[in-house]
Amino acid sequence: MAKYLEIVRWVENRIKNGELADGDKLPPENELGAMFGYSRQTVRHALSVLGKKGILESRQGSGNYIRSGQSAVSEDTREKRIKVISTYINSYLFPRVLQGMTRTLEAHGCSVGIAFTYNHIDDEKRVLEEVLGEDVDGVIAEPVMSGIPNVNCDLYEKIREKGIPVLFFHSYYPGLGIPHVSLNDVEAGKAAAEYLISLGHRRIAGIFKSDDGQGQRRYQGYVEALRAHDIPIRESRVVWLDTEDERNFTYSRDRILNRMKGCTACVCYNDEVAHALTGLLQEEGIAVPNEVSLASVDNSELARLNAVPLTSVIHPMESLGERAAENLLAMIREPDFDGTYEFPVEIKVRESAVRCRARG
Repeated sequence: MAKYLEIVRWVENRIKNGELADGDKLPPENELGAMFGYSRQTVRHALSVLGKKGILESRQGSGNYIRSGQSAVSEDTREKRIKVISTYINSYLFPRVLQGMTRTLEAHGCSVGIAFTYNHIDDEKRVLEEVLGEDVDGVIAEPVMSGIPNVNCDLYEKIREKGIPVLFFHSYYPGLGIPHVSLNDVEAGKAAAEYLISLGHRRIAGIFKSDDGQGQRRYQGYVEALRAHDIPIRESRVVWLDTEDERNFTYSRDRILNRMKGCTACVCYNDEVAHALTGLLQEEGIAVPNEVSLASVDNSELARLNAVPLTSVIHPMESLGERAAENLLAMIREPDFDGTYEFPVEIKVRESAVRCRARG
């Protein structure tokens, strides 16, 4: 927990416990610093956060006082204003995640504002700058292109410096130290590859997203599975797609087909990729699953509706949204609460993967 948050929590808990009442004066800054062993700058930052939260009022030349009404309305009963930031509204996955999130937040009496970045860095910047000017109690955000260096990390830090808890969902930016709620993507990639290996496949291709963290972690799981079974890692069998490539899958047609030559199976980044790959292979006269077996991630409606129903790792969807909401609320109540949670994996077996018939 950041040093200034310890002071913030101390004041909030004393109000909640009745040790501080409306109009009570806090100890001077130098005494608070001595009590906690922190610098005057840290104390002033904590007092500033308490002021922005409406808990303290500063009287020039006199000191800092508990604002009227704080003892009558506890932090648990005051309406929370939560900002949810998502990449897309119309994908097959996110509506259900957001439904679980907003339903849980509203059940706890929160007001919810939702903004979309459309997976664009400039839109993420715009939304985060808006958050800095708003009165919010917490932020749940889906990172934009979490697999590449992000130029908006300083804005997330500024939000946290205001004492506003931030929780990532679906992915996260490594190095920021911001908690996240997601599928365990390493285990998801591993489970998909392990299932294909269990069917006797050894020449297994992989298609992964290069510009988001999920793609990189699913690739890591794919590699771990192959190594666990002494299957050589062939970079020539791996296709990396960025967001634009995924949207225009056919533009990568030749590259994908060349990399899959000789392979009997493929681990796909998600159901959208597996669906597009099914169509591409069928156009080439390559039968799924008899010539190429597929295993994917998400277990979305698309997996069930695919021309050949997809074997796919189950994404928690609504449960992920619910857990993200619950963890953010816990972070608001307890600033040192670790909001990170990764869902364990389970695979749904369908017709897209069968026992390998090739030799060698």
